Amino acid sequence: MKVTLSAHRPFHFAQLANALLPFAGRVRLYSSAPRRFFRGLDEAVELRFTPSPILMASHAFPRLVTGLTLDLDTVLYDQTIASLLPKTDLLFALATRALRSAKAAKRQGARFVLDRACPHVHVQQALLKREADRVGFRFRPQPGWLVDRQVQEYALADAILVPSEYTRRSFPRELQAKLVPAPLLGRIAASTVPRTSINSTFTVGVVGNSPLRKGYLYLLRAWKKLALPNAKLRIRCAGGFDDYPALKSLLRELPNVELIPYIADLGAFYRSLDAFVLPSVDDGFGMALFEAISCGIPAIATSACGASELLANGVDGLIVPPGNEEALAEAILRLYGSQELRRDIGEAGAATVVRVEKLRSYETAIGALARRLATGR
Repeated sequence: MKVTLSAHRPFHFAQLANALLPFAGRVRLYSSAPRRFFRGLDEAVELRFTPSPILMASHAFPRLVTGLTLDLDTVLYDQTIASLLPKTDLLFALATRALRSAKAAKRQGARFVLDRACPHVHVQQALLKREADRVGFRFRPQPGWLVDRQVQEYALADAILVPSEYTRRSFPRELQAKLVPAPLLGRIAASTVPRTSINSTFTVGVVGNSPLRKGYLYLLRAWKKLALPNAKLRIRCAGGFDDYPALKSLLRELPNVELIPYIADLGAFYRSLDAFVLPSVDDGFGMALFEAISCGIPAIATSACGASELLANGVDGLIVPPGNEEALAEAILRLYGSQELRRDIGEAGAATVVRVEKLRSYETAIGALARRLATGR
């Protein structure tokens, strides 16, 4: 069996390619990212560099590349993959950049698997519009033609990989039979060296670059409401809050909140914390949650974070409803008030990471899907 993968950026595609190797005579991976960015990619996987010029330029000249040009890059990359596509039996491709390449693969008689970590495009666009209105952000909805591309991808797919129940629920009934749950386990990036020191100042941290999806509005409101003495909140967000008036205003009012644009060593950052919080309103999985708890850090997450589905509330994490600053404040206060609770949840969380990582559930799901598509059963 010949398998082809298309991913303009690495994401989790090294893990996907490796999981497919036992079921394929040949695995090719097309990407605009060099091999060094695919951490752990097996040498047996052939990587074919495929430029995505506008996306690449956006890293060097972020102010010169607009959302519209990035949307056009989506089409250009997809067309390039379609023109280069070798004879294949299975095509795995990331959502949004897969329509032309999927059609080319299906003309060959191949089966097509769409990888969609986020909720259904209609659900996500409505959610982002709602959140943008709340923070005063000028939201640019995806153009109709780009939304239509994604809906067509759903229709063309023989299977759609989703990382969580949260993502699965967003799809309509007629697509449910295509959905294949594949939680993104087995790729924890943070060091598992446990935290040993105790801070003199109660320190809470969060990691995430999408202010709307990460629910920072509710976290900052909760932090303001608590007004905890001897406490600080550290937010790692590369883009900052300048374009989000409500967030920028809250940040000015909260001198004990630090906005961090870049962290070289995330493991060290996690281990510097007394608690980690992921206040997401939209997070298909949320790898940062498991990275933090792998270091023994007690964590708070919302039920709109797919990874939280693998935790038991009050045992190895604290789970709260999304968009609820009262519940966030209560959870933070519980950890602030009890070093014993922080220790117990941190230890239980680290043990949970070890247990679920050993299950290799992602590889199992991919293997079962590959066998089913290859045999037609």
